[in-house]
Amino acid sequence: MNVGQRYKVLYGIAQKLNSNLAPQDVLQTIVESIRDAADAKGCSLMLLTADRQQLIHSVACGLSDWYVQKGPVKVDAAIAHALEGKPVSILDATTDPLIQYKNQAKKEGILSILSLPLIRRGQVIGIVRIYTSKIRRFPAREIDFLGAMANLGAVALERAELLEEEKRQFLRFVSIAAHDLKAPLSAIQSFLYTILDGYAGELNEQQKHMMRRASLRISGLLDLISNLLDIPRIEMGQLVQEMTETSLDQVIDSIIEICNTLAAEKGLKLSVHIPPKLSCVYGAPTRLQQVITNLVHNSIKYTDEGEVVLSVMETDSEIVVEVTDTGCGINPDEMSRLFEDFFRGSNVEPRGAGLGLSISKRIVEAHGGKIWAESPCAETGKGSKFCFTLPKKAKVAA
Repeated sequence: MNVGQRYKVLYGIAQKLNSNLAPQDVLQTIVESIRDAADAKGCSLMLLTADRQQLIHSVACGLSDWYVQKGPVKVDAAIAHALEGKPVSILDATTDPLIQYKNQAKKEGILSILSLPLIRRGQVIGIVRIYTSKIRRFPAREIDFLGAMANLGAVALERAELLEEEKRQFLRFVSIAAHDLKAPLSAIQSFLYTILDGYAGELNEQQKHMMRRASLRISGLLDLISNLLDIPRIEMGQLVQEMTETSLDQVIDSIIEICNTLAAEKGLKLSVHIPPKLSCVYGAPTRLQQVITNLVHNSIKYTDEGEVVLSVMETDSEIVVEVTDTGCGINPDEMSRLFEDFFRGSNVEPRGAGLGLSISKRIVEAHGGKIWAESPCAETGKGSKFCFTLPKKAKVAA
């Protein structure tokens, strides 16, 4: 690789790392970029424990799970050199006495290993290891280049961790503020209901109309606050506490009556297709109910005539839920922003706070699934289709 190519590679990794990546995504970008630049079999990144006596595999690419999980890596003589800020090259990992897991390296098809220090603010915080499937001597110039890539990644990791901490602090503030607002608004709503029910004296029609409008606005604010409270709960991993073995067909049964009523009020047909003996998922029932309800309600809301279809399918590893409609569809230029916080489509009358889809995305991803949309629906050529997947009985790590 010549100088020009190296600058190009460094520029490319800098662009990736400069985007708003989460810390784990930064680490993954580092190992993948270094593996590709070195044209190696694989690459791993290990961070030091607090006592600086062991290294913990954080991310890896090109290596099997069993090799990555083979056991803790102790700070031995070879690693100690890397932790002093010096690169360490092992020519044959299957025979070198400095390698702790020689047999595992042989089974994995690893021969040469290059260990590079991961340095942040002058302190080594871990190492990056490059693995090759053939005997390979790394020249000094290449080692310097790969080391520069590792240190560029360390800087980006620090930035990502700072942004993550800022995000946690902001979410904490939002949670406290929303909670403090909810109590007085709920009290006001209660007083409005009392007045509307006539317990504070008779109202004329104009007064009733004004009270109903006020009550609707309060309800809208309470919904917004509930959504704002949901975001930090999901972001901070609290959904894991709600998860259990869940029957998705029971979740759908619990919401289908109200969905049918909403569809009938607009003269729409709501069809539901669920396979018999549907496998369970590991999830939070009320949160999955929230996602499906939101998708079906949106389809009904933005469909003036035709049909809304809720379908569930099962593969070997996951459950797939689809909601299709014959409505107005989504502006193609806005598809990429569909799941952003506070986004509302330009081709429909603004309604709500624009948090329903972004919260649904958070919930699905917290379950280890993914969510996406198509417009127009490929099968009908009109309307929209929203899909999400859930792994079958797959536990989500806390």
